[in-house]
Amino acid sequence: MRILVSAVSSLIAPVISGWCQAERMLDAQKTFALPLIARLLFLVTLLDFFIKSALTKFGEGALGFLTPSAGAFAQIFPKRAEAVLYNTSEIGILEWVIIMLGSYGELILPILIVVGLATRLASLAMIGFILVMSIVDVAGHGVPLGALLDGNPGSIVPDQRLFWCMPLLVLVFMGAGRLSLDQMLFAPRKR
Repeated sequence: MRILVSAVSSLIAPVISGWCQAERMLDAQKTFALPLIARLLFLVTLLDFFIKSALTKFGEGALGFLTPSAGAFAQIFPKRAEAVLYNTSEIGILEWVIIMLGSYGELILPILIVVGLATRLASLAMIGFILVMSIVDVAGHGVPLGALLDGNPGSIVPDQRLFWCMPLLVLVFMGAGRLSLDQMLFAPRKR
């Protein structure tokens, strides 16, 4: 029996030792890898969506970046836009400010996250943007709310939006990581 225990122990010991070594290596790299993976995940899954959506919100012509499109009006204030037949001249000053801030936020925040500049603030603001977007989708556009964690991947609110926020939460808590503009511009220099 002792021989069997000794043989099994001699087989398991290297596996356990290797596993412990792998864990130490992963622990040492988590502050490098997790923020980078979170930013790459955001890049490949959400950047294109938000940039394309933002570009639909600006008017036409050289000064289009100063005027919201009818699409922006309809996306951000759907019931009000419908009531005035999507006439952008009916946009009030407060509505204009909200539309333009939302449009610029939707365009600029994702870029800041991907390049890793003002990453914590941009990620926190993007989470707020996703929350407001979700409220508008449900209250303004009639997107079914679905149940939280209902096991139905087709219910986009709130399950999908929770997945959108996960990489952003990693960035809020950990920052952009070593491969970022934050690190290059603001990290203390070692001499």
